[in-house]
Amino acid sequence: MSNMAQKIIKLNKDELITELNAAFAEEWLAYYQYWIGAQVAVGPMRATIVEEFMEHANQELEHAKLISDRIIQLGGTPILDPAEWKNVANCKYEPPVDPYIVSLLKQNLDAERCAIVRYQKICDMTFGKDFETFRVASEILKEELEHEQEISDFEDDINMTAQNLR
Repeated sequence: MSNMAQKIIKLNKDELITELNAAFAEEWLAYYQYWIGAQVAVGPMRATIVEEFMEHANQELEHAKLISDRIIQLGGTPILDPAEWKNVANCKYEPPVDPYIVSLLKQNLDAERCAIVRYQKICDMTFGKDFETFRVASEILKEELEHEQEISDFEDDINMTAQNLR
């Protein structure tokens, strides 16, 4: 635990840790959503999209690590029981009951947009008050925006291909 990390922030530490734990839970759920989707995916551009899903899954796992490290630096404890993740997450996990790639892309796009809102909120909360949490959140926000763009591009590519086949 870092004493200085706790001393230099200029906001309510408990509220921040609560927000970070929600983000932590959402990252684990996003990791699993991408990972399991990559396992069951079927449909056009499957190989390319599955590769992208696995890349995103690994990045979500790294985000969870960054958030966990920051929670500990602030004197908190990351959520220890995975059963609690769904209770604290605003960005919900959607089981891939329809493994068609277009359905999976939509699920992941919804999740990325939710994550963007989460990290924008953390950035707004910490700007000028907690430099390190702001840095971590803005770094993750940048990657979540990239994920959203990549998924949108895949959707556009599939739609364009479908139109050209008509």
